[in-house]
Amino acid sequence: MQRFYKILVGLILIAALLKASSGLYEDWLWFKDLGYTQLFWTPLLSKVLFQAVNGTILFLFIAGTLFSIRHAIVTFVNERLRLRLRLVQDMNKPVLSLSQRRVTIWLLIISAVVSFGVSFIAGFTGWLDVLSFIHATPFGQTDPIFGKDLAFYFFQLPFLRTLFNAFFGPLFLLTLFTAIFYIVTRVLKLHSLKFWRKGSVEITAGARRHLALLICILFALKAFGYYLNIFQLLYSVHGHVVGAGYVDLTATLPALKVLIVISIIGFISAIIAQSFKDPRLLTLPVAGIVVVGILIYGIFPSLLQSFVVIPNELTKEQPYIQNEIAMTRYGYGLDHIAETNYPGNTPITLGALKADQGTLNNIRLNDTRPLLQTFTQKQGIRLYYKFNDIDIDRYTIDGEYRQVMLGPREISTPDLDPKAQTFVNLHFVYTHGYGVAASFANAVSPEGLPSFAISDIPPVTNFPELKLKEPRIYYGELTNDWVVADTSVKEFDYPQGDSNAETSYTGKTGIQFTPLNKFMLSLSHGTLRFYLASEITPNSKMLIYRNIKERVQKLAPFLTYDSDPYMVIDNGRLKWIIDAYTTSDALPYSNKYSDQEFNYIRNSVKVVIDANDGTVDFYAVDPQDPILKTYMSIFPGVFKDFSSFPPSLKSHLRYPETLFTIQSNMLRTFHMTDPSVFYNKEDAWDIAKELYQAKPQNVDPYYTIMTIPGETKPEFVLILPFTPASSESNSRNNMVAWMAARMDGKHYGQLLLFKLPKNIEVDGPLQIESRIDQDPDISRQLSLWDQKGSSVIRGNLLAIPIGGNFLYVEPIYLQSDKGGSIPEMKRVVLAYEDKLVMTDNLGSALTQVFGEGTPQPTTPGQSAVPPTQTTTPQSQNPSNQSQSITSILDQMNQMRDLLDNLETQLKNLQSGSSTAQ
Repeated sequence: MQRFYKILVGLILIAALLKASSGLYEDWLWFKDLGYTQLFWTPLLSKVLFQAVNGTILFLFIAGTLFSIRHAIVTFVNERLRLRLRLVQDMNKPVLSLSQRRVTIWLLIISAVVSFGVSFIAGFTGWLDVLSFIHATPFGQTDPIFGKDLAFYFFQLPFLRTLFNAFFGPLFLLTLFTAIFYIVTRVLKLHSLKFWRKGSVEITAGARRHLALLICILFALKAFGYYLNIFQLLYSVHGHVVGAGYVDLTATLPALKVLIVISIIGFISAIIAQSFKDPRLLTLPVAGIVVVGILIYGIFPSLLQSFVVIPNELTKEQPYIQNEIAMTRYGYGLDHIAETNYPGNTPITLGALKADQGTLNNIRLNDTRPLLQTFTQKQGIRLYYKFNDIDIDRYTIDGEYRQVMLGPREISTPDLDPKAQTFVNLHFVYTHGYGVAASFANAVSPEGLPSFAISDIPPVTNFPELKLKEPRIYYGELTNDWVVADTSVKEFDYPQGDSNAETSYTGKTGIQFTPLNKFMLSLSHGTLRFYLASEITPNSKMLIYRNIKERVQKLAPFLTYDSDPYMVIDNGRLKWIIDAYTTSDALPYSNKYSDQEFNYIRNSVKVVIDANDGTVDFYAVDPQDPILKTYMSIFPGVFKDFSSFPPSLKSHLRYPETLFTIQSNMLRTFHMTDPSVFYNKEDAWDIAKELYQAKPQNVDPYYTIMTIPGETKPEFVLILPFTPASSESNSRNNMVAWMAARMDGKHYGQLLLFKLPKNIEVDGPLQIESRIDQDPDISRQLSLWDQKGSSVIRGNLLAIPIGGNFLYVEPIYLQSDKGGSIPEMKRVVLAYEDKLVMTDNLGSALTQVFGEGTPQPTTPGQSAVPPTQTTTPQSQNPSNQSQSITSILDQMNQMRDLLDNLETQLKNLQSGSSTAQ
């Protein structure tokens, strides 16, 4: 029976070990399948090695210390503690008795648990610091105080800090508990707290040597810690200065140097105490470093800050504010922004409009917010298809550069009928989404709906550049579950009349179901279905980590990923592109971004994922970034050279909106490079605001195709306007500047800041919104539409720079309050200088503002869009037009009220008849 229990326990242990390792085995299969075994083994082996080395060193220290007090422990328990508790048994046999062997075993166990437990935590958090320290890449730029290359702060200081924290904390606690044990066991006796007097402390020779050794190590570590704190000063925050300021360099820095000297003296005293019997060699340095630390490291800098710096802050801190400005601008790439002037009030001529035909053709009338609802209603096809978001990109269509708004049609299994959510359906049948829907930015049908460039299932398009050869989406933003593909059960492809089209997975990636793999995968997922399901064949593949964000995060967790991947049609295949960033909080003097833990960011990597087969490629688009160069050294072969980036995809690279937003928010303050102006915030900016749902909100950066001032052809750019900073009592919404990010060809990544003259006032978006609300004809119409049964949606107000001035364009949508209704674009508001019109389409608005002969926007496959017959000519009185529209709307509202009354009367009649019965 005893043998049976041993076998049972052994089997349980083996099963537990296999279960614990099954997840690791599955990950190894997945990394191997994608060709990134290095990203699996390097972190794993680094963690194990770091934990082993760190744990062994700690084990030796802790075990050595505990063994040195082993005899004291045994003596204390067997004699003093037993006598105090009076624990005796018959025949005077003590109940509480410890043997040297038992104590040794327990001390070894305690030492191992503590040391390797601490090392386990440190290994999981510090492995990358160790590898970065080994493979550090110089920045070629130094800090402004100590003159060290910035690589020291990014790669060496974090490692040294990790090293210090890994050892000082455990050894300090060990020393403290050892001292307390000696006090409790009366090996160390405190006769007085006046440590400087002879005889105040009494200690045995063995305990003195033991504590002297521990204190010696602690003082050495403390001196090292104070040395690291010198460089940590460059991250301090005092008053209005981020980074080392007047107090740090005048008071705190000398104090740290004094404390280093005291620590060295304590180290030497502890060595001397090994031979000399006077315990004051140990107590005085410890008390001295505590007292001096409180006085010169804690109290004195605070007094200096309060009584010297604060009354004269600008004078004292000016050179350090300059450091803060320079390093923050470097950390966020603001130092590479090219600044120029933009007139803002140059009259726009017909010639300027004709020269900017490409800009007019791409003014976005399809707002992404209502457009997502339209795509869902018109192109969702079935309940289980879902559009997660709308991606804005550009394509060359019929030889013209066009802005395209594209939505991937993904599978959403949670939206399946609950009765259809079986194991087979969820994991074998409904495996992928199908195709995309797309429309041009300015293409709107007469009904006010987007004119689709790609529609339906299978996808239909009239444009060869947008045709799809492989429309299936196995990997996306909504594919959160694993599936088994290429089983004996055909996968659902798309609905087709009364039946469904079916297919089988033909992609490259996926984990094969070999006997070993099937066993380990069953353990990992805790199911026997892989054995019970007859649909699984030897050719079947398991597809895991199908959510593209989770996929890249699993592969390279040391990168920071953009929250908004976008899809591209590349030679008939669907590809996802994700922007990846190298970020750090280690740049001296640089401000941290609001609510984020970084003060340095670079968009160094572009990740391309095939939506059909899940292959992942990392491309180094900024190989000069020292952080990325360090990662490339740690993981050779993982990041592909940008020269190998597919040319067909290069034309679809976007400057990330996330990075642009971060840089724009930092630029609000850090465009001021003069320390005095910066300190007083004399010229602070704010992001321009617009109205959405009747509330002001920051304008989101928007992609558009336009001709950059000074250039000759349209480009795909990301722009954002700025206004002066405002307060509750002083609102200022005029535009003072606008920034553009270029992204076509060799100009990719260039940032341009266009400053407006300070002696004129150019309307900002919120001022245009106010003018729309204050216009009696427009506001009357919007109010009439926004009544019971319908609501008005005001799209993004776009400020389009043209010919040294601005055109402001805002689409107006009307949506029924009934569930499932589709927003329809009914009007376009166009503002230019003091002119403001609202018409059926953009072409009519341009004609009303600039007169006959104004160039008209076109869409692919169409000529210029003429003013519709319902649009009022420029010569017609706008007030007559508004009265006509108002009259029609009044009649419609009266008819609606009449129908509502009839419906109420019918209901009353029905309820009356039922009561009579």
